[in-house]
Amino acid sequence: MEHPAARSMRGDKLRAKAIRGSAWTLAGFGAQQVIRLGSTLILTRLLFPEAFGIMALANVFMVGLQMFSDIGIRPSIIQNKRGEDPDFLNTAWTIQIIRGFALWTIACAIAYPVALLYENATLFPVLCVIGATAAIRGFQTTGYATANRRLSLGKLTIVELITQVVGIVATIVWAVFHPTVWALAGGAIVSSALSILLGFRVLSTHPHRLRWDTTAVRELLRFGKWIFLSTALTFLSQSGDRLLLPKILSINDLTFYTLAMTFLLIPMNVLRQIAGKVLLPVYSEVLNKGGTERVNRVTSKFSILSAPAFAVPLLLLFFGEWLVSVMYDSRYSGAGPALTILSVGGYFAMMRASQFGLMLAAGNSKRAMLSNAVRVLAALPLASAMSVWTGGLEGFCAGMAISEGVSLLFQRSMTRRTVPELKATSDQILLVVLLAAVLVKAVTVW
Repeated sequence: MEHPAARSMRGDKLRAKAIRGSAWTLAGFGAQQVIRLGSTLILTRLLFPEAFGIMALANVFMVGLQMFSDIGIRPSIIQNKRGEDPDFLNTAWTIQIIRGFALWTIACAIAYPVALLYENATLFPVLCVIGATAAIRGFQTTGYATANRRLSLGKLTIVELITQVVGIVATIVWAVFHPTVWALAGGAIVSSALSILLGFRVLSTHPHRLRWDTTAVRELLRFGKWIFLSTALTFLSQSGDRLLLPKILSINDLTFYTLAMTFLLIPMNVLRQIAGKVLLPVYSEVLNKGGTERVNRVTSKFSILSAPAFAVPLLLLFFGEWLVSVMYDSRYSGAGPALTILSVGGYFAMMRASQFGLMLAAGNSKRAMLSNAVRVLAALPLASAMSVWTGGLEGFCAGMAISEGVSLLFQRSMTRRTVPELKATSDQILLVVLLAAVLVKAVTVW
């Protein structure tokens, strides 16, 4: 007799596609995180903390350029009713290409001032080279977004996994023979080029042609103008801390902070992946059919599914310092206290990620942008003030954790305005669990 779990994954109903999509996302992302963590362990042994910090700083700009190269094309295709129209898709592809080359130009223009700002001459040529990844990824097939829209995440997950694995292997091999930030730049180029080749080979759904459909442009820009601002703010909210930290503390503190975030980013990115690849198309289909009453059922089921992920920052709250001492040598011990404090902020960030896509699914990209704006406006000033007050990395981390709680409250308010029918039961339970864990930790330390 067939197991009920296997039976629930069969067929083309929304529930079955969502379950299959979640399974593929979790499996693929889990594999990626294991490989990424392994590469981090290798690189920390190849490089001293200062060199590793420089690589982390270069990585901030690489991630930023990759985020800016999208301007909401994927969520626009997923959310828009014309998401299967070749004219709409080719217009989106054309805009994506233009944007990619514009970003490469901007990257080259800011590379020298950035190198002067951080007093590191190597950043100038590295940023010019890394900027090319934005232009390369501009040619990425819209098949990535189409597969996401259809919740056909099997091939999509495999392509992304292969792309990341090859990029990481190239980075490590380069670092073995030439242990500098050029290893990171070389790996980024390899990964970007492979994503284009595999995408067109495996995911392409229609002949790609340069196209400029005026109606499609208006629809994309109307939705994408807020996505563009939201993406910029997302970059600042997720990476602004890494840009600021070495200026007010030290490059070694950036290394400790980056290593601590490596552990937290695993559960956080799991939720972001599922929210973007599964929940966004599910919420879009539900809301496009006028089924607002089904939103709470989807949210409730997702809360149950994501419970194990929320357990991770709670475990790190209690055992983070021990984990750092086991996995890294004494040079990286400063990451332990940072991880303990950041685990609280990571918990808040996961709560935000789990419902962020609901506003995009409802077509309200402006409120999603405002939610990210509050995150940026709260995070950097609080982190700076707390680091000055305490005189160290722990204060910086405390400021980041507090800012996550503030932005969570604001996002929750925006979400309720967008979808008034949404209930807060799951959020209340998660907050009670966190409060209990923090009290136990406080008593233990005391």
